[in-house]
Amino acid sequence: MKKVCEYIGIIISAILPVTSLVCFTGMYDINLYNWLWCGFYGSILVAFFSKAKIYKCLIIIINLSIILFCSFVSLMSGIYGLWVVLHYILLPFYSVILMLTL
Repeated sequence: MKKVCEYIGIIISAILPVTSLVCFTGMYDINLYNWLWCGFYGSILVAFFSKAKIYKCLIIIINLSIILFCSFVSLMSGIYGLWVVLHYILLPFYSVILMLTL
């Protein structure tokens, strides 16, 4: 079971770097904020279930740098931008949930 959780964490933590690479190169227009939760929860799963310390550090640094970049960009709209990023990190597909409630 621990090995399965480790592989799930690896897959989930790889989603955010791949989507940011696709978004930043202009290959496809993606709302990157919808995928911030993958980087957050994937890093947590890898930190708990992986034994390789280099892999843990690498995944956490890559995902954290992308999350901090998105936070910095959203900070241009004020403190409210950080609040929105926090919602996107903690709630998967926050924009879909927001649309369904309105």
